Amino acid sequence: MLGYEPIALSGRTLVDLAAQGWREAAEVASARVRYGSTEDFSLVLQGRSGRLSLIEMVPQPAAARLAGAHAFLLEWANGRPRRQSALDDPLQHLTVSLMRRRERERLHVARRLHDDLAPTLAVAKYLIEDAAQRSARGERGEACELLVQAASSLRHVVCELRNISNALRPRLLDDLGLVPTLEWFGRGFQEAHPAVSMVRVLTASEERIPTELKADMFRIVQDALGNVARHAHATEVRLALIEEAGELRLSIDDNGRGFDAASAFQPGWPGVGLLSMRKRVRSTGGRFTLESRPEAGTRVAACWPVASVQLPSQNGGSPYYPDSAGGDPIQR
Repeated sequence: MLGYEPIALSGRTLVDLAAQGWREAAEVASARVRYGSTEDFSLVLQGRSGRLSLIEMVPQPAAARLAGAHAFLLEWANGRPRRQSALDDPLQHLTVSLMRRRERERLHVARRLHDDLAPTLAVAKYLIEDAAQRSARGERGEACELLVQAASSLRHVVCELRNISNALRPRLLDDLGLVPTLEWFGRGFQEAHPAVSMVRVLTASEERIPTELKADMFRIVQDALGNVARHAHATEVRLALIEEAGELRLSIDDNGRGFDAASAFQPGWPGVGLLSMRKRVRSTGGRFTLESRPEAGTRVAACWPVASVQLPSQNGGSPYYPDSAGGDPIQR
């Protein structure tokens, strides 16, 4: 399939065969299989001649007589060959990047469950079993001490599960709404980054924010503040959600090092956060604005007509901003 003789592939991994830009995805896919996942996945691999091929793979547990208990087989199917130019298409780049990020998030959750929570639960189990045996022998004092240790371990598990759940989707978003969730998230950001001073202006009325928009608006803030933390080197950031001139206006401003905003949506741009934000805003009938230039900070903003926000029409464009189906305004 890739032009290699079988002997030339012996001992090589998927990461060794992955095309440029796909090695991280290959590492994630391999790790998921090792953790027991049987979901199919696709990778772009590079053949002996340099040709790129989209390979669809399905993990299958190996028979015990053929290999060890933890071995597996991968069934391969050759997909449609993809030219390098196709991989550079902005929409394709967004799709691939979102897939990679989803796989990284899944791997992160799997590692936390496997490496942290599973051993803690195992320890709690052994403590409870030991306590039961001691109690049966009449050693009540020792049994109580073991149960106290087990309870402490289980409290840690409950706390970690709550943290994982909040990372996937904050419960506050469903219980209290978007504004309290943004306030909570902003406080958490400031605690995690004490060198960054944050101002929060959250004056929009919760009742005026459509339910179907809240998760998308939270993810935009999450991505934007993530960019500030990783790339901006900012000392000040302002998070605002206000209602003005018949619109819901969301903005995140920082005084960091900035970048050339005109290149943010061009092929080859390394990140996916800005593409994801713009896609979220467009798909909900809003207008996205990015303002930035080197050493002059960055402003990420989005707005939606407050009385008319709804999911997009069937033709895929925005029912409120005719130009939003094409390019969003990029100001510098």
